[in-house]
Amino acid sequence: MNGLSEAKTIRRLVLTGLLVVGGSVIASVVCTHISFMDGSANPIFYRDAMFFAVLIPLLIAPVAYGYIAWLTWRLHHTYAELEVMAHTDALTGLPNRRAFVEDMEGRLRRAEDNVLVFAMVDLDHFKRINDSMGHATGDLALRHAAEVLRDSAPAGSVVARLGGEEFAVLLAQAPDSACGTEPEARLDVMRQRLADLPLIVPGGVVRMTASFGMAVPLPGEALDSLLRRADSALYRAKADGRNRVTRAA
Repeated sequence: MNGLSEAKTIRRLVLTGLLVVGGSVIASVVCTHISFMDGSANPIFYRDAMFFAVLIPLLIAPVAYGYIAWLTWRLHHTYAELEVMAHTDALTGLPNRRAFVEDMEGRLRRAEDNVLVFAMVDLDHFKRINDSMGHATGDLALRHAAEVLRDSAPAGSVVARLGGEEFAVLLAQAPDSACGTEPEARLDVMRQRLADLPLIVPGGVVRMTASFGMAVPLPGEALDSLLRRADSALYRAKADGRNRVTRAA
């Protein structure tokens, strides 16, 4: 739960609590007053009754509502945690495919000054790591790759894990730079960084490289089409020898 959502929830619960307590007191006072409207009661009894009509709701309503508010807060907090878990890759801590697709679809729908640059990233020969060093080392390698890609990505970029050894990168570029070689250069920095930073494990040294397939969305292009073009570029990068950035036509 982010700070803004948490503050809004607390404010809403407090305001609701004030309304509940205030409403309880008013209802109790009104009902008590109506019961004495025939005028037959002793004024002292009326005064005492009105006193307790105020006191009892003030004692009971805050406690009752406080418990309900606590349950509501727990439910809201649990829902927020589940929402984060549903959009986060458990192994790497990166956004998962669902989160990335939702983000991409939203960005493609919005008219922005910046142009999106999308890249699919696949770790080269990752199966060899699993086969030769075990799945535990493979998991460490995935975490290492995720950390390197995230830390070497330009500010404002999004790096996500799509599944297996496949990642995605989203860059926001100015319109003039997206058409030039700057996007490839930025992605190449990430590629080179991964190649230059091996993972040290008890069984030895794990060196990794990655192939990048890059695509710039065409006007009005749907996400499925963009993903297919990036995937085709990734296939070409692997066919051309891996460990390179290839741009979609």
